[in-house]
Amino acid sequence: MTVLRLRSASGCVPFRAGVLVRFFVFPFDSSPGSPMSLALVSFRPGVRYRRLALALSIALAAPLAQADDATAAPDAAAGVTLDAVQVTGTHLKRSDEAGVNPVLVIDRAQIEKSGKVTVSDLLRSLTVNSGNSFNEQYTGSFANGSAGVSLRGLSQKNTLVLVNGYRVASYGFAQNTQDNFVDLNALPLGAIERVEILKDGASALYGSDAIAGVVNLILRRKIEGLEVDAAYGAATEGGIDQSSLGLRAGHGDSAKDGYSLRFSLDVFKRGRLDADERDLTRDGDYRDQPGGRLAGWSTQGGAYLSNPRAPVAFACQPSTQSRPYADFGSPLPGNACAFNTQPYRTLVPDVERYQALVAGDVWFNDSLQGFAEILYSTSHNGTYFSAPMSVGAGLRAYDRGTGRLVDIPAVLPVGHPNNPNAVPTPFEYSFLDLGARYKINKSQFQRTLVGLRGHGETWDWEVAASHSESRQREYVRNFLNRYAFEQTLASGSYDFLNPSRTPGALDALRLSTRRPGTYRLSTVSGKVSGFPWQWRAGDVGVAAGVEFRDEAQDARTSPQVLSGTELRPAINLIDGRRRVSAAFFELSLKPWQQVEVQLAGRGDHYDDFGSAFSPKLGIRWQASDDWLLRFNASRGFRAPSLPEIAQSTTISYGSVIDPYDPVQPGASRGVTILRAGNPDLKAERSSNINLGVLWAPDADTSLGVDLYRIRQDDLIAPDNVQFVVSNPQTHPGRVTRDAQGRLQLVENRYANQGTLTTTGFDIEGRKVWHAGQADWTLDGTWTRLLSYEQPQVAGQSALEGAGGNRFGALPKWRGITSLAYGRGDWNAQLSWRYIGGYRQQVVDARSNPGLDAKVDDHHQFDLYLGYEGLRDTTLYVSVQNLADKDPPFDPAGGALPYDISQYDALGRFVTVGFKHKF
Repeated sequence: MTVLRLRSASGCVPFRAGVLVRFFVFPFDSSPGSPMSLALVSFRPGVRYRRLALALSIALAAPLAQADDATAAPDAAAGVTLDAVQVTGTHLKRSDEAGVNPVLVIDRAQIEKSGKVTVSDLLRSLTVNSGNSFNEQYTGSFANGSAGVSLRGLSQKNTLVLVNGYRVASYGFAQNTQDNFVDLNALPLGAIERVEILKDGASALYGSDAIAGVVNLILRRKIEGLEVDAAYGAATEGGIDQSSLGLRAGHGDSAKDGYSLRFSLDVFKRGRLDADERDLTRDGDYRDQPGGRLAGWSTQGGAYLSNPRAPVAFACQPSTQSRPYADFGSPLPGNACAFNTQPYRTLVPDVERYQALVAGDVWFNDSLQGFAEILYSTSHNGTYFSAPMSVGAGLRAYDRGTGRLVDIPAVLPVGHPNNPNAVPTPFEYSFLDLGARYKINKSQFQRTLVGLRGHGETWDWEVAASHSESRQREYVRNFLNRYAFEQTLASGSYDFLNPSRTPGALDALRLSTRRPGTYRLSTVSGKVSGFPWQWRAGDVGVAAGVEFRDEAQDARTSPQVLSGTELRPAINLIDGRRRVSAAFFELSLKPWQQVEVQLAGRGDHYDDFGSAFSPKLGIRWQASDDWLLRFNASRGFRAPSLPEIAQSTTISYGSVIDPYDPVQPGASRGVTILRAGNPDLKAERSSNINLGVLWAPDADTSLGVDLYRIRQDDLIAPDNVQFVVSNPQTHPGRVTRDAQGRLQLVENRYANQGTLTTTGFDIEGRKVWHAGQADWTLDGTWTRLLSYEQPQVAGQSALEGAGGNRFGALPKWRGITSLAYGRGDWNAQLSWRYIGGYRQQVVDARSNPGLDAKVDDHHQFDLYLGYEGLRDTTLYVSVQNLADKDPPFDPAGGALPYDISQYDALGRFVTVGFKHKF
């Protein structure tokens, strides 16, 4: 961890090197009418804001004229000094004081001991990443192959991810149809020096998207010579392995040579894990679990539907089984041609990634420094995301003229060889010989940054320009050609009862598609900072700056979808662009020796929705040598994402409990969901209140409690589909049913829904024991979610989601406790990871008889062992999930019996690796 010294009236608190200092927060009442809320009311500044931006732009130039060349560049002859550095949560550089903000720092040593080899895996393990974050396991998403982070469970779009303090482009496709987010898989863990996590709203400093906090990835600034690292890992249950290779090189030293060049290359490969490679998911039969069903099976192997309430099964294909409908909880009579879908489902995609970083710094003179970075990543991943295509009731294709779906009848005409009746006969069928639907995602990411820094006696300044781009190309195989299907029905060229007789017909039916997506971000920014004045007990810190951004998202769909050729299309069309200008300031004051005050504010103007101003107040009080208290209050905002506010159309598929189904009321039914962007959306506004306390009686002991409260107004979300289906009288015209009354389509739109409020606290502690030549360290971080309330639809009262899965799985408790041992060249660490149980709020006993009302908690132990006895070489072994425990059963996962936002099915995973410096 980064070690920071805390100054008090009597000097520095006696925290020696190695003591962990964390920052803590507390909830405070910011309800309308309270004194604090009156002081922090945001406003739309209009013309006055533009004048402020101009004034601050002019102010940037004034300190530059005062910069003094007397401040030299680093010089080895000057001796060793503690450089001032800038940490996340402030624009001011510091050398000897902890700041006001609650910042958690994960340094390089901790990254290596975690046993994680990707940024996604590292951040996923943190307790503050409490829910609603997704990685590659979400194989059915529009953002397949990506991974994000969701601080405080507020979704990925409310966590701002920076690289070296600057924004980077979001993923080219949206997650959950509306979330713009930074893909963590595009960022190389081997090139990262540390991760700084600001666990507080930060719109006053960084603008939009920082409602839940900020994750700042700091790249390595110093690499000496040549470094090589490699690792190989595999699951002890088989089915998946992975390998990684890293190369780092550095040339030059800023202090000695006046320049520094750095290069990093990372290669990562992982095999695919399919559902039929785990005992937990292989047979798709969970009836041995409370409320479990044959959720991994389909009954659409083939049947005549002249009477939808009494299907007549085909002669079942060899790859299907004749099983009673009752086995699947259905009241339908007779048997179905059923088949297990798990062999067609991937748990973890295969992946191949190449990531490179080239960076450098050069001193032009004693006070002027140039810097540049080029970050590039390319990846390829593949996954089976669904069983072979099926046809039947609810079959549709896209109509470009209306922007809606049109029905495509699945009806055998009179005279068709497979129609035993003298009238047209509806049917359902799965094209098992077509093969599983397979998805390949090719992704490229790049960020180029160039800038200048100036250093003077009083003022420092920095200007930078960057361009970042994330490009995706998604290829899907084994869809069904609508026109070929219609021709097949008319001609009788495909034998539905015995497809092996007509193998040639498959070539015409098979359809492959390509879907492109791109997100582009260009920025120009400038800022000044310094400590120009003395006031009362210390220097006055001042920072001010401006930022200009141009961002655009272009997510398209395949020509086959737009032409109506693809059956059952999934669409996420996004075409949006915006320009953003911002001006910000920050003040640091010391009215008393033991007290520091931070005042900050930022005004942002968006050309698509308007303006927002975000103020912040922070106070740090060093009450004594042992006690530190912090308070932070701020207002923030999140601008509507481009999928939410721009021209966007989304057609997706899900499942709901349908209480009005004419065949099986209360059963789970598949449904098509249609959503559209809304140009009239307002920005989400937030208020964050934090208060915390840290007790550190000596250099080897620290304990802190950090409490937070976040209120998010004008929450942007579509109406809850389940609520709309269950309450059609309050949402007329939104639900479409077929002639038999079975659910087909739900129409939705993004809207400002109301207010989300969440509160909770963190407990963090550390204790070190010295026993001869050995050191023992006990370290723990635990997060408690007290409440998480939001409405399901606009105009409705808020519902509680903490400790349930109504708004995604949100366990009340998450914790990590580790015991580390170090002696000479050996070091080891045993970690206990805990995820609390939660209430089942998605499925009920009508569809899942015998349902347990609670999903169990989960305990996982990880082990790390390292040896540094060989010259310039480190050897290590890491074991994740030491006890090989399965995730707890959650029937809401459907075919996968666990929540993929919290767990995976890897089982025990062993990694061995080495690192060598030349």
